[in-house]
Amino acid sequence: MVLATVATDLQQLGQALAADIIGWGAAVIGIALTASAVIWVLRLMRA
Repeated sequence: MVLATVATDLQQLGQALAADIIGWGAAVIGIALTASAVIWVLRLMRA
């Protein structure tokens, strides 16, 4: 009974971490795209 509870807790923790990692990954990609867009616009303005 205790092992089943621990396994369930570990599975829930893993799912929570996976969702967190996906969220952070999406945020990093968004920031990178925004930064590249800003750099691109600045290059166009200088040209």
